[in-house]
Amino acid sequence: MLDHLTLFLFSMLFIHSIIGYGIIFLKITNKEMLSLNIGYIGITGFFFISLISIFSSFFFAHNYSHNLILHGIGIISFLAFIDYKKRFYELKLLWLLILILWIGIYAYKNHDDFPYYHLTYALNLSENSFTVGTGHFSHGFRTFSSLFFFHSILYMPFIEFYLFHSGPFYILIFFNLIIIFELLKNYNNKKIYLLYFFSILSLLFINIAFYRIAEHGTDRSAQILLILIFILFFDISYIQMKKKEILLKTILLIILIFLSSSMKVIYYLYLLLIPFIFFKKKLFQEFLVKKNILIIFFVSISFFLNLTVNYLNTGCFLYPAEKTCVYQQDWSIKKKEVKRMSLHYEWWSKAGGGPGYVSEIEPEEYVKSFNWVKNWIERHFFNKVSDTLSGIIFISVFVTLIFKFFSQLKTKINRRIFLGYLIPLSFLLEWFLNHPSMRYGGYVLFAIPIFLFTAQLIEKYKISKKALNNLTIFFIFLSFISYNTRNIIRIDKEASIYNYNVFKSPYFFVKKTNVIKIKEYDDYTIYSTKNGGMCWATKTPCSYNRNIDVKNFLWMNMIYLNDE
Repeated sequence: MLDHLTLFLFSMLFIHSIIGYGIIFLKITNKEMLSLNIGYIGITGFFFISLISIFSSFFFAHNYSHNLILHGIGIISFLAFIDYKKRFYELKLLWLLILILWIGIYAYKNHDDFPYYHLTYALNLSENSFTVGTGHFSHGFRTFSSLFFFHSILYMPFIEFYLFHSGPFYILIFFNLIIIFELLKNYNNKKIYLLYFFSILSLLFINIAFYRIAEHGTDRSAQILLILIFILFFDISYIQMKKKEILLKTILLIILIFLSSSMKVIYYLYLLLIPFIFFKKKLFQEFLVKKNILIIFFVSISFFLNLTVNYLNTGCFLYPAEKTCVYQQDWSIKKKEVKRMSLHYEWWSKAGGGPGYVSEIEPEEYVKSFNWVKNWIERHFFNKVSDTLSGIIFISVFVTLIFKFFSQLKTKINRRIFLGYLIPLSFLLEWFLNHPSMRYGGYVLFAIPIFLFTAQLIEKYKISKKALNNLTIFFIFLSFISYNTRNIIRIDKEASIYNYNVFKSPYFFVKKTNVIKIKEYDDYTIYSTKNGGMCWATKTPCSYNRNIDVKNFLWMNMIYLNDE
């Protein structure tokens, strides 16, 4: 029972610290944005504290001392600056949501990449300051994500590394808060339009489909943010509002894009939405003013740090994009290896190989033209894409029929949002042609146009205020019931397969590994597993490659290949 209490109290501490950093960030950059609901403040706090964690890693290990100070500042900020009288309702909902969704934090088995590099990557940052050239440890260490840095600052006494899977849980909490408060605000202001229904559909989809926190990795949290990105984009593009409100929502949209991109670099692609808004809403002059200079500064720092970490890990600014690589550095991944991995990622995303199968076509030929499509349809469309599409369509039909049943008549609303379909469908086409794996945005990119179409249909129904209120509450609670039911079934399954006694211990499984020292340099020691297995939570840094060496680089240690 003590372990359960420890897990809960530290989770509460962290989420309030994140909100505290959101308050600090908005006080520094744009005080007008403090009027946002606490969900958006939490998201900006997640962005800011992740940025701090990346920057501080160059100088300090994220050990107990560092993290106690860091979160101490966040908690003090929360306690000192939160307006309890104004925010009490929001805080009550925050605490209630944590309790409602809490079951998702329990997991025995994390996703397959977790023991391979997610856990040891974050643990390495907790026990060592930033090391140049860690891409030589394994290919997993070459794929930068701010979530690894965020998880490293959750390393605390008593709890140790057992919340290193919880970043997606906080994103899920803030997402739910944002959607619920926006629904409440629009309902009270009588702004019932297609985005109201789009938000209900999105809430159902995320809570039902993304219920398994331990399986999120670095991918699904970014996709949750992508839903918010498009909600803001549609809101700015098609709903009449004052220029001041448009500007604040555009700033928020930019922060969300940079946060999602720091988790998965592919989401920088959605920066293309910003020029469209600037052009359509004529925001260039309003945005490029003195009071927004700090926002521009922080998102630029985020972009710079993301490229810098990539470069110092691999020699490539955007690994494994060959044109962004500098091969002359001592720590650089060799050109032949970069080309091999670039081909591998494309081949894998196009279903060239997976558990139990490998295409007979050579990878170089497989990815050309549309040689891969037939196999992709057989191996990936059925059943990953088709199952997701079935779920999206079922949610859409179910919600539409419920609203139709309680509607009084049909209105003559005929909202023209051609670009609202064209833009997400363009991103979906780009996804299909270049990296058609569901983990690279597919879940959300399929959902957005279908939910938009569904929301347009529902918008045409005339629904009484009382019925709308009751149905909104019904769908919110239905999403929570589905989320909890699926998690209860998951935990029961884990209990039967892995002998997981969740009442005895709330912590995820960590395999004990035998380690050996493979390199010592001053007070810096590199380890590896004795039997060649996964590193798990062994002493760090843990490398899968033993043909490496260490030397100084500026004030840091640098890993390079030992060709001798």
